[in-house]
Amino acid sequence: MVALSLKIGVGNVVKTMQFEPSTMVYDACRIIRERVPEAQSGQPNDYGLFLSDEDPKKGIWLEAGKALDYYMLRNGDTLEYKKKQRPLKIRMLDGTVKTVMVDDSKIVSDMLMTICARIGQSVSLSPFLNLS
Repeated sequence: MVALSLKIGVGNVVKTMQFEPSTMVYDACRIIRERVPEAQSGQPNDYGLFLSDEDPKKGIWLEAGKALDYYMLRNGDTLEYKKKQRPLKIRMLDGTVKTVMVDDSKIVSDMLMTICARIGQSVSLSPFLNLS
């Protein structure tokens, strides 16, 4: 099988690396941590691969349990190895502001459950879900 040549961005550093298309995203992250000194800070579980788009509001996080070829990557594509966790400030009804760490790689409903659990609120997603 032909190797896939990808540009991996870690902070301000961009390295070109070769991967087998069947490489799992989790293994690709491990390889990046081993070979790129800038990627060795923090806990490995806090980082992931992000495929950005020309539109800065778009892009997708690659799931650790999927292979690189699942995302139909081409030679020369750029992936960012970056932290998934970020602080999110939430203004409460009483005007106070709480900061909650959220995992950007999760879907919105999972994020909402995490946020509500951390600020001590219960939430029902049933009005937002089409259960029919």
